[in-house]
Amino acid sequence: MKVFPATVIVFRTVFFTLLLLCVFCGTVYADYITDHLESWKPYFIESEPLVTVHRWRVPFDTVNRFDIGSIKMISPFGVTRFSYLRGHIHTGADIIPRRKRSYVYVYPLAPGVVCSIHLGHPHKTVVVKHRTTKGEIIFTSYKHLHEIYVRNGQQVRADTRLARLYTRGEALAQGGNYDHLHLEIRRKFDDYGVASWATMNRKALYDRFYDPWLFLKERVK
Repeated sequence: MKVFPATVIVFRTVFFTLLLLCVFCGTVYADYITDHLESWKPYFIESEPLVTVHRWRVPFDTVNRFDIGSIKMISPFGVTRFSYLRGHIHTGADIIPRRKRSYVYVYPLAPGVVCSIHLGHPHKTVVVKHRTTKGEIIFTSYKHLHEIYVRNGQQVRADTRLARLYTRGEALAQGGNYDHLHLEIRRKFDDYGVASWATMNRKALYDRFYDPWLFLKERVK
């Protein structure tokens, strides 16, 4: 009879536990997307941007919108979250301007067209579709908006005011720390926004999302 060392038994136990967890998370992810996709789809409008993107900017009216140093990240992309769908992965980056004013307004990272306005307080969201000079289609999603100033299907410039964030007092009245921008940069929007809450594994994360902080560091010049 072959006897396995204790370390081998522990390693195998951990390995198979993690494997089962990955399978379970993948199933939860797929089931949640399937169950909720149709209910989110009506908020999406199929439209094409009339202007291509030549430059990217930060989404706030800072002194220099081509300076990533003018904004601060307070929660990074890819961390595990235990709110809403427990154990989901943070699909965006939470950011604020370094010099925060009484009212913080949100602007598109680049010209494009508004293709989705969905959810309610405190998660109101605007999504803008962009086309680059290389033909890439990129979606930028702006969440935790208190007031929205655009409509679905509207062509927007980089200086079009999309929305206003919560003040600290307004956020606390909603029962949370919502006085920041949850920024997502997406490769596609086939889930109509559902994956923002339901992404449970790394493969699904990188299939739809860019790391916003790395994206801005590389493209905001």
